[in-house]
Amino acid sequence: MQETTVTAIQAIQAILAPALGISAVGLLLLSLSNRYSTIINRIRLLNDERRKFSRQLGEKGDLAYPDNIRFMSITKQRQELLLRSRYVRNAILSMLAAVGLFVLSSVTIAFNLFVSNDLFRAIPLIIFIVGMISVFVGIVFYGMEVLRSFKIILLEVKGED
Repeated sequence: MQETTVTAIQAIQAILAPALGISAVGLLLLSLSNRYSTIINRIRLLNDERRKFSRQLGEKGDLAYPDNIRFMSITKQRQELLLRSRYVRNAILSMLAAVGLFVLSSVTIAFNLFVSNDLFRAIPLIIFIVGMISVFVGIVFYGMEVLRSFKIILLEVKGED
């Protein structure tokens, strides 16, 4: 077994290398959090509008034609927004898992500086790779959400025609 001495600077560089992943994922999380908040607020607004129409239905027994079209559009949009919110939630959870894995890989790199066991040498790399896979899964969910958002806009536009 070959012994190499690691300087403090090299140790710090090795430990902080996964921090680049944390920074990149942090930017994605910021974007996802804003999207998630917007979707949740939109669902709340649609629910409020739907309750008004339901109250009107209960009092009058029916809705005017444009109100009926809007009521049906709201129902479809809510379903799509709920699916979209699940995609964003899954993307956020995947990205958060990646951050945790990147932190864990930094810890295992530091641990490896003090333990010279060949069995533990591959663990930081494995954890880092799993973290990158988690980022990829989050990006896939993010892409699915973007595709879904267009469908909701189409529902909105068709409901106005």
